[in-house]
Amino acid sequence: MSISLDCNGKNLAKSKSLDLHFLPAKIDGNGEANVEQYFNNYTRDSVECGSGVLTNALRGYPLMGERLKVPEGFKGLVLQETERPLSESADRQLRLTGVFDAFTYWNYDKVPSNGDAYRQAILMADVAEAVSVSGFAVMQYKMYIAPPAQLTQPISEQDLEAEIARNKENAKQSP
Repeated sequence: MSISLDCNGKNLAKSKSLDLHFLPAKIDGNGEANVEQYFNNYTRDSVECGSGVLTNALRGYPLMGERLKVPEGFKGLVLQETERPLSESADRQLRLTGVFDAFTYWNYDKVPSNGDAYRQAILMADVAEAVSVSGFAVMQYKMYIAPPAQLTQPISEQDLEAEIARNKENAKQSP
């Protein structure tokens, strides 16, 4: 099976920016919805749950959410399958239907946290950059100072957070 993407730079630049919501629900429908009138108008900041936490409801179920930005240097894409495949092994064709720079993800009655999959996915871009940049820096600068056994030590969470902070600071300082 192969997957083909119908997406080029011109389409990407012309694509409409979407107001995207990830809901903890399966909706059997495929079409336009008046999200602004029937959902966004009821979204509120939750003062009691902390800064940045949003509240709403879907079919009577309480939702708690958070707005997340796509990491710098990345673009969020919405792809739609043009035809339903006849079998699992059939080739698939996806086309670009929109782009987004931020999205809102929702949990049922649970405050957003670092344990949420969407927040972890956003963090992985920073982790990948930190590991690749620091891995290169380790190989380039510490190879002559540290014995090879120290280069294979596991990276702690504090080391990773410090490296992410350093990379962000360096990005701000570079022209």
